[in-house]
Amino acid sequence: CLLTTAALHGCEVIGCEVMRRFCPIAAEKLVKGKILLLPFSNPPALWNRRHNVYATANEPKGHGKDNIQGSWPGNPEGHEMEQLAYIINENLVKRATHNIDMHCWSRFTVATAVPDNNKEQIEFARASALPAIKVIPRAPRQGPPLHNIFNSTGRLAFPMEFSGQYMLSEKEVKLGVRMLDNCSRYLGLFDGEPEGLEDTVIFDDGSKEMVTVSASENGLFVENGLSVGDRVMKGDLLGTLFSDSTLDVIEIKAPADGYLYSYGCHRRNADVDLAAQHPYADKGDTLAIVFKTS
Repeated sequence: CLLTTAALHGCEVIGCEVMRRFCPIAAEKLVKGKILLLPFSNPPALWNRRHNVYATANEPKGHGKDNIQGSWPGNPEGHEMEQLAYIINENLVKRATHNIDMHCWSRFTVATAVPDNNKEQIEFARASALPAIKVIPRAPRQGPPLHNIFNSTGRLAFPMEFSGQYMLSEKEVKLGVRMLDNCSRYLGLFDGEPEGLEDTVIFDDGSKEMVTVSASENGLFVENGLSVGDRVMKGDLLGTLFSDSTLDVIEIKAPADGYLYSYGCHRRNADVDLAAQHPYADKGDTLAIVFKTS
């Protein structure tokens, strides 16, 4: 029984459309077991159009009662998020053997499956054929967030992050539909083998180098039409830095062969604050992160 969840944070909505498109596919292809789809997992946060129900404009992500991920497995007598987590846990989580929890981070980072450092979790995540897998080197733990509720009770789950909050992206939606189709095949819910596994080009388990490209001085970073996940070769033009003090134009080039794990000038909280997405870079700001392959 595969449970898929989306929009636990109200600004992370790509997974909702993924499920809408996947539902008729599941109805046609299901050969055994069950698939449970919960596209709008946290309606109050969705109605607020922000990360959580209490968030206001430009406010960083919350914790505790401000974040449902800290509320599992829930409490019927607790605060709003604990009550909501309790309802989902009692009616859906307890019925499921597997979970894919769909989230979104900022558009500057490639779509990524984020399993813990566990062989079975990693293989489940590999079946997704997402562009990137980032293994989290942490010991198993009890309690929240949602995927821990599964993994700590011997059930497989992984969270994942689409590229882009507050938005729907056709490219990301298609990646998500293929992910659910592939993982359903992997679990035997559908016939056939997962497809596109060779498309996973970034596997970050800490054994390969991530090279950060930083601004050499202040200026406007003008991207060169690339996207996260793209292949680049050493010396390829990533963009230009247009200095506001000297009016010099500095070419920003790829420092190594690899793939763009992150691309574009941004800062912390770029997923909640428009100013943090501004393409004007201060000296030292990150402009790209290249997953090095040679």
